[in-house]
Amino acid sequence: MKNFFFVILVLVILAAIGAVIYFYQQDDILIKADSQPSFSATPLPKTSQETLPPSETNYQKPAEDTLFKMPVFNYHHIRPMPSVASSTIDDRAFTVSPEGFEAHLKYFKDNGYQTISLYELLGYFDAGKPLPQKAVAITFDDGRYGQYKWAYPLLKKYGMTGTFFITTDWVGKTDFMTWPEIKEMSENGMTIGSHSLDHAPMNKVDDQQLRAELAGSRKILEEKIGKTVDLLAYPGGSYNSHVIELAKEAGYQAAMSVYKIIDQAPKYRYSIRRFHADDWLESITEKLVGY
Repeated sequence: MKNFFFVILVLVILAAIGAVIYFYQQDDILIKADSQPSFSATPLPKTSQETLPPSETNYQKPAEDTLFKMPVFNYHHIRPMPSVASSTIDDRAFTVSPEGFEAHLKYFKDNGYQTISLYELLGYFDAGKPLPQKAVAITFDDGRYGQYKWAYPLLKKYGMTGTFFITTDWVGKTDFMTWPEIKEMSENGMTIGSHSLDHAPMNKVDDQQLRAELAGSRKILEEKIGKTVDLLAYPGGSYNSHVIELAKEAGYQAAMSVYKIIDQAPKYRYSIRRFHADDWLESITEKLVGY
């Protein structure tokens, strides 16, 4: 009987030891589990395409014969109107008074027209970069002093820009701008272009003189203002296909002639249409009807 109780006691003791070992192992597992760092599932990379900024190369270059309207105004003398007794009809016809010029600029501003540089026009020719809906350009020929004294301050007053075509042999002479005045305008938002050396009609001179008029005037202007000069205005608006060929050879990007229309096209980049502005406001407004 004693043996029976002894065996029972041994079994109870072994069961108790086993239970202690089992619960100890379970606690150890829980402790280890608690001590492990928790991980969350790594999110899959997004498959949506990144949005890129729009590219300026999306513009479409127009065909060479694409016609569109864009007025380019041409001025010569900006000065008080000379009296009939002291001037010729041509003198008065090529003069716009400071008051008349300001009336032109005010009309542009009040009616939503925006002056642009000729390089913006070339940007449309070359790459289709859009122009303002009511774009106009203002140009001046010869480099006369009144353009600096009256036109330049008025352009700044109205926040507008212009291109001044300079006849280099006339710089510094009576009634013409000086080099410091030309450079000042160049450094303050105005564009400088060539109007030849001495205003010779380019379609009537030999090739030697024509090359000098084109390349020589450009070289002088670039040296004096420290900028590239690659816009040309033909003296008197006179040119032909050979003049255009040599203008390209001399490095000009575009050239201006004189017409009485405002139709432009990329194929006319070496004969850009300009029309002469008179003192009376209607010389401007009649060209802007429907534009």
